[in-house]
Amino acid sequence: MADQPDPFVFPELPDEAAAALDHFLEDFYNGFQQRYGIQLYRYYRALDERAARHRPTPSSPPSPQDPPF
Repeated sequence: MADQPDPFVFPELPDEAAAALDHFLEDFYNGFQQRYGIQLYRYYRALDERAARHRPTPSSPPSPQDPPF
């Protein structure tokens, strides 16, 4: 596999600019979660349910007398 360039090469910022950007990103993330949180929950829950349907299940539970290994 070829090395891919890092898409997130961040420049040096003054402290005040870094703090302002951090505040903006936090506000953006919180707003995004408030707006789309239910949809994201439904999406990931459906993925988990589909994965659970494809997991093999034991045909019968092990006997309590069986050693664990």
